[in-house]
Amino acid sequence: MAGELRRVGLNEDSRVQFVDGVLVDDKAPFRAPGEKGVFLAHLSILADAAAAAESVLILEDDADFTSAAAQWAPSPDCDIFYGGYNLVNSTSPETSDVYGAHCMGFSARAAQALVPFLTGLLNHESPPPIDGAYVWFRRQREGFRTEFAEPVVAVQRPSRSDISPSHRLDSFPYLAKPMGLLRRLKRGLGRGELTFGLPEAIVVALMGVGVTIAAAWHYGGR
Repeated sequence: MAGELRRVGLNEDSRVQFVDGVLVDDKAPFRAPGEKGVFLAHLSILADAAAAAESVLILEDDADFTSAAAQWAPSPDCDIFYGGYNLVNSTSPETSDVYGAHCMGFSARAAQALVPFLTGLLNHESPPPIDGAYVWFRRQREGFRTEFAEPVVAVQRPSRSDISPSHRLDSFPYLAKPMGLLRRLKRGLGRGELTFGLPEAIVVALMGVGVTIAAAWHYGGR
């Protein structure tokens, strides 16, 4: 993230703060400890913003800026800003379920309303992850202006996760480098730094064949 901030000229901005992640032993009432930790981390940041009556931009540790980050900015009256997102219904961002909370902005008034809302969800029998919680808030509370960056200003960096299950191939030490190369390629494409044509497709195909052969050898030899 320090490298990403440096790329967009924010590495020496006094407003930038790094916040420790939240580790929990008890996942209840969430589906996984990582899911609960992310929820609590967002809630803590929003609580600080609400107390200070300040707007805030939350960047998760896997956020990669795209070239659009240099040009796009939310309007002054925006309350909830999606800098990066995935839509279930791509034709209607306002009504669609939204996946991803890696680049989220909130006005002070939105933060002040979100803190009690999210706190209440901690007592829900089956609360959504933080990205779903923001969708619930927007559907239940009127009067908050939401804007979606188009194109997105941040994508999620391809990496191993402690929230979602790891890819099975990550458990094989000899596949670490091929998997890392594939993720770096995907990262460059997501950030808009690479184009994808026939040569790149051939390279990816060959790497995929190599990974498949290595995995087949591993399982066949056991």
